Amino acid sequence: MFIDWKGKVEDKFYVLGHPAVPVYLLDGKRPVLFDAGFTGLSKIYKREISQVLGDRSPYLLLLTHSHWDHVGSVSYLKDSWPEMKVGGSSQAGETVKRTKVIKQIRALNKEAMHDLREWGVKEVFEGQFESFDLDVMLKDGDIFQLESSLSIEVIYTPGHTWDFLSYWVPEKRILVASEAVTCDGISEFLVDYDAYLDSLKRLSVLDVRTLCTGHGLVITGVEAKKYILDSMKGTKTYVSMVEQFLREEKGNIDRVVARIKEIEWENRGMPKQPEKAYIMNTELRAKLILERIKDNM
Repeated sequence: MFIDWKGKVEDKFYVLGHPAVPVYLLDGKRPVLFDAGFTGLSKIYKREISQVLGDRSPYLLLLTHSHWDHVGSVSYLKDSWPEMKVGGSSQAGETVKRTKVIKQIRALNKEAMHDLREWGVKEVFEGQFESFDLDVMLKDGDIFQLESSLSIEVIYTPGHTWDFLSYWVPEKRILVASEAVTCDGISEFLVDYDAYLDSLKRLSVLDVRTLCTGHGLVITGVEAKKYILDSMKGTKTYVSMVEQFLREEKGNIDRVVARIKEIEWENRGMPKQPEKAYIMNTELRAKLILERIKDNM
């Protein structure tokens, strides 16, 4: 089953905020949030989390990586629930403290406010992104024992970024993979193609029943594991297409990005990735692929 709406996905597991930029909530004795989306959605995240938890506080907020659209509301949520612990990789913790990165995160989140209004979001938070400290530094293999029969395992899955973590809930067979898998049909490797495929291979052996992507889609049932395998195939197909474009355009990145954008982005309906962020990411992918083939062009 493919779920592109927000709300309750299964017992004690929710998609909140906006399906295109979700916060995932695993409820229980120690409620856990996964990722923190856009800054502009901060108020909506808080309200919908509170609708599930009442006067209880989230125990943890676990971050998959440090990109602007996954950390945007961390400080707002931390201010709302000071006792909540924020966890992520040490690399992510260092990244969100850099002055240049903070400036970029603020700019992209500010631009996204316009997109949110185009998507029909009425309650847009106008405040800016604020940097934050991690309370818990996570690494591959770490396990949170939330209850006697409920745990979360941390899985290092680089390729989209070098600071990327996925989260596996074995007792419920839930995998929060975010952009370690394809999102909305787009292959998400940005720093290393081979590492991205290796991460997909690692995730593909899990007996996943509920797969949470980074944007717009939760996949349940037998389709969940198939989606991971299809992500591997789709990524290879994407690379072949871009290699062809790079050869035809004699390595001109701007022309290649324009051709990819026409196929992937131009004719998509709303909501879709903000244009500036899409172009930035597509340039990164094209440059990685060019580096792989430049000696054979």
